[in-house]
Amino acid sequence: MKTPGTLPRARSTVRPATGGPGGSGLTTASTVAVVTVLTSLPVFLPGAANGLISAEYGWSSTRIGAVLAVYWLASLAGAYVTKHASVPQVVERVLAVALGVTALGLGCAAAAPVVGLWVSSVLGGFVYGSTQPHTNALLMRRCPPRTRAFAFGLKQAAVPAATLLASASMPLLAQPAGWRPLFGLTAALCAVATVPLLRGHESPGPRTGGPARQRAPLRPDRYLTALSCAGFLGAMVGNALGGFLLLSLTTRGTSLAVASAVATAGAALNITVRLGTGWLIARRPEAIRPALTVLFLTGACGTALLTGTHPALTAAGALLAYGGGWGWAGLLHYAIGLPYPGREQRATAYSQMGVSLGAAAGPLLCGALFTAAPQAAWWALTAAGAGAAGCALVARRGGVGGG
Repeated sequence: MKTPGTLPRARSTVRPATGGPGGSGLTTASTVAVVTVLTSLPVFLPGAANGLISAEYGWSSTRIGAVLAVYWLASLAGAYVTKHASVPQVVERVLAVALGVTALGLGCAAAAPVVGLWVSSVLGGFVYGSTQPHTNALLMRRCPPRTRAFAFGLKQAAVPAATLLASASMPLLAQPAGWRPLFGLTAALCAVATVPLLRGHESPGPRTGGPARQRAPLRPDRYLTALSCAGFLGAMVGNALGGFLLLSLTTRGTSLAVASAVATAGAALNITVRLGTGWLIARRPEAIRPALTVLFLTGACGTALLTGTHPALTAAGALLAYGGGWGWAGLLHYAIGLPYPGREQRATAYSQMGVSLGAAAGPLLCGALFTAAPQAAWWALTAAGAGAAGCALVARRGGVGGG
């Protein structure tokens, strides 16, 4: 008998996954993670290069925030389209197209930044949002239950990995050589990465229920709605960090090298948290929503510390905000997809829509507040993190329904 606040026992209805040639599915998860890193760069590179772009073109933080928001609004549109679609037979070829489009956008940003940065955000955001539900379903179907939660953690660890690469590339590459050549180099890397994906093979069928259940509409119930709202509020925190942490630290007198080191350390901690929680939930699946609540609250504590001025406190706040306030994504998508076997893609399309909308709202809010009151931006994100924890608690109390 299913009780409120517990995940349904989906394993008894799940067809055993082969996990690919190695049997663990981690090859698939690694491929998905690499694609996620590359398709995330059109939003995290401009965020990390915020100061350099503003200095060269005189753009305000509001305008940079709008560029980042456009990426996530385009991602929202891509996820909305995907929630009505079926999983393609060869997902790797869809990912190859996504990388090709990402390369095109980044190339435009390098060649003609005034227009190209907007083009890159639109193209990159749309392909990111449209591919995420496909890859979520792919992990559910190719990864066996014992590694599925870790595979989601690995996939979502790719997002802070993109932030880490973008932050580290500023003092190492963008400052001495310029940010435009860095964008061009990234575009070439995306283009090269399409080649091995073109040799992809067909995905297994739905885990259960057959084609009819896969095509059945999925109406958002209380559980799905609450966790999607948690993703919306949590993404406001995470993506505002990616776009404005470096700017916030450098405007207080911190050098770009030190600020980049703090952001890089935060991103590394984020990766560790996402992988670690995936490993934990694989062994303690009942801890999913308590873990989500703790992570959201930890992030709220971190953004509160970022309102201070002492370097040690702001560094600690950055680490807590990155580790907790942005360490939840793998758990969220896994928790949403698990109760809907055969319809994971459609379920996680809702969570991706919530995440994308929050990721757009966060940079817009911060961009508007940073101009007049930087501390108010971090307090607003603190409230968002606390709200996300409340949504996770509501989902924990509510029942889980189908569609």
